Amino acid sequence: MTEKKKQLGNVAFGGNWSEELVDKDQLKRTLSIIERAARECASRDVRSRQLEKALEEISQTIEKGPQLTRRFMRALAEPNPGLRHMEANRVARIIRRSVGGLGG
Repeated sequence: MTEKKKQLGNVAFGGNWSEELVDKDQLKRTLSIIERAARECASRDVRSRQLEKALEEISQTIEKGPQLTRRFMRALAEPNPGLRHMEANRVARIIRRSVGGLGG
């Protein structure tokens, strides 16, 4: 993200479009972290500080973010790998849809 900010830092005209581009890139990375965790959660414990930060960002970005992030973490705590995978992917899809045009 800082690299993109540096690239856009020399732009001489006004507007916040460059900030929006950075935010959109960050949101894409955030969704990618969540979706990767959902894909891999059946075979390993994907809970990490990086995932927590991604869920925190979603929690602050979309209206139902707090509820969806809690559901995602509950899904990751499911002991049955098949159910864990299914529910985590379902919630990840809901998060992706809820982000809508923000995530590209």
